[in-house]
Amino acid sequence: MLLVRGVLFLSLLMASTAYAGALPAYLRDGGTRFLFRTFGSACYSMDSIERGLPCNPAYIAKKDQKRFDSDLFLGTNMDYLSDVNDMVDGKATPAQVAKIFSRRDATQAEASLEASFQARTWGFSAEPYRLVFYNDIHNSSLPAMNFVAAEEQSFKLQFSSYVSRNFYAGIQLRYSHVRYVGNYIMLTEALAGDSEEIFRARTQDLFFVESGFVYAWEDEIWKPQISAMFSQWGFSNNKSDQYPVKPQGLLGASIKPPVGFGVLEVGLQGAVSSDTEHWQEAIRGAMAYKIGILQLALSGGQRDHSAGFLLAFRNITSGLSYWGEDDDSGVYISFGVTL
Repeated sequence: MLLVRGVLFLSLLMASTAYAGALPAYLRDGGTRFLFRTFGSACYSMDSIERGLPCNPAYIAKKDQKRFDSDLFLGTNMDYLSDVNDMVDGKATPAQVAKIFSRRDATQAEASLEASFQARTWGFSAEPYRLVFYNDIHNSSLPAMNFVAAEEQSFKLQFSSYVSRNFYAGIQLRYSHVRYVGNYIMLTEALAGDSEEIFRARTQDLFFVESGFVYAWEDEIWKPQISAMFSQWGFSNNKSDQYPVKPQGLLGASIKPPVGFGVLEVGLQGAVSSDTEHWQEAIRGAMAYKIGILQLALSGGQRDHSAGFLLAFRNITSGLSYWGEDDDSGVYISFGVTL
């Protein structure tokens, strides 16, 4: 471990480091991976892209259909994942640590496998494997680094019902088991701290109860709908900076303007949590357009933007999504089967 500590010190010394926050919300949110990467929080108010369970459970009863999906999701920096897995298992070598912390900018990597079944009033999904890594290094005035390497398993159960004319309600029960290595490290800690503690794996169990609502004017030409969602409401057996429980309220609306070919949906979403400092941060716009086997999606807010597409041929689906903000970006690939 002395060699690991020395490598970590050199990495911190070479990279101008600074304060970094916990694991970003977009990496710990329970939304369907490809949907959330492309739409962000706007996925709670839109129903054009159908992959896995909907972000808002109320949409199950609105859609009223049966479907089975399985998806493989691969994120950026895939060459890091083997090293990240060894770090979580406590088997990382000094060379692997040097590779992981050699980047001077924000770094992330992700891979997941998920299967879901959706009936007319309920749905279930299982994610037996998800590996995620996040590392943030910047600002030379206060050398510091925040990193999280995690392995997750999660399950979701959704119930939805038609309440009255045009109104639907749903509830989602979500459980996640996380095994992770994560710390906010000052340069002095890397020199004098206990390196075994820095790389000690911890576990955390999280349980959430999340409710959603949709009111849809399905008989209107533009098919307007408004939605509300109370997400991230739950508890954990341990308190941590890496996986905090931060309730969030969402209110959104979408329309489907008639077009000559295909289906177009435009949506606007507001999301408020304890992290929201200005109202501009809460607003996000999104658009989805489907024509034939191709579906395009765009979304953007004050901090980030994304674009992606899905190609569907018979039961096979593949997609590519780009996400970016000021100092970070990523490309994500999705492969799926629908029955």
